[in-house]
Amino acid sequence: MPEMKYDNYNNLPELDCPKTFAKKSPKIQKLIKESLQILSCLGIPIDEVTERKREKMGMAFLAVGNVKSSNEWKKIKDSNSDYSVTTKEIIDFDNNNLEDNISRGSYDYVLRDDLKFLLLADIVIKSKPMANTSNPTRGYKISAEYSRIIKNYGQSDWFKQVEAFNSSHPTYEEKISQKRNLPKIKVTTPDGKEIYLKDGEHNAIQKAIIEEFLSRFGYGAQLLYCGDSDNKYGLIFEEQKLQELGFSDLKQSKLPDVVAYSPEKDWVYMIEAYHTSNPITPTRKLELQKIMGESSKKGIFVTAFENVSSYHKCTEELAWETEIWIATEPDHMQHRDGVKFLGPMGEDS
Repeated sequence: MPEMKYDNYNNLPELDCPKTFAKKSPKIQKLIKESLQILSCLGIPIDEVTERKREKMGMAFLAVGNVKSSNEWKKIKDSNSDYSVTTKEIIDFDNNNLEDNISRGSYDYVLRDDLKFLLLADIVIKSKPMANTSNPTRGYKISAEYSRIIKNYGQSDWFKQVEAFNSSHPTYEEKISQKRNLPKIKVTTPDGKEIYLKDGEHNAIQKAIIEEFLSRFGYGAQLLYCGDSDNKYGLIFEEQKLQELGFSDLKQSKLPDVVAYSPEKDWVYMIEAYHTSNPITPTRKLELQKIMGESSKKGIFVTAFENVSSYHKCTEELAWETEIWIATEPDHMQHRDGVKFLGPMGEDS
């Protein structure tokens, strides 16, 4: 259990942000400091980030709980209510209620920086856990488990309450340690490097793609990208090479599960691992072609399935002129129409 650094109401965290925090009214300054004190007492390492990121973390926490003044902690909204906020709504809350001036176009940073520790600690949870990262309707809520202790902030014995709460709830650091010890899948890349994906059925298909598909149909392909939900930028992310090939958008949410390149054939493999969703449909193929930029004419588009049963369960329309590969039948592929079996449709026959 972490030692509380800010262990009384007169010992609030300080912020040195002359362009933002220093210009706010005393009551808003105090409210943001209170939010950071609460987070610190619950084990969030607020001192590990820059002053401005710390300020924005505190404001995001206030926005997710809909706390607008120091006397509203007991009314904090949580996951038992219908209240949730998207990343853009968090920015609106900060600007409208906390005297800030954040561009709405910077909403990606809200998730990446402002909510990062709070989500990992489970203090903040997603309103739609299964929604895609890029889903604009996905909101965020305060966990009802944590709101029980947060609502008591201001009571004379609150710091003792927090000690008792922390003794029965794993802190951020403890949860991070547990997540690091989760089972992993070892994958050997075409060049012999070993990487480890989070254990799961979807990543088992990615392992088969890298070890089985590329060894049979990759013509010496180099692995340029391998996504993993535990790593924002993927376990393999050869950004420079992707840019050299003409890729125009390298956001993880836009890239397929696996990207590989064969220098021998000058082909770019865009491969999606299908477990329960996200095959290469006509729409998805068009999206991939757009982010590929100049290399779209070199594209090989593949949807990989674990077995024949999962292939037959796929109810979404697969795009024409794409490949279907099934891990349990690794030596074979199915081609969706077109004049070629394997090869970019932009090449001469």
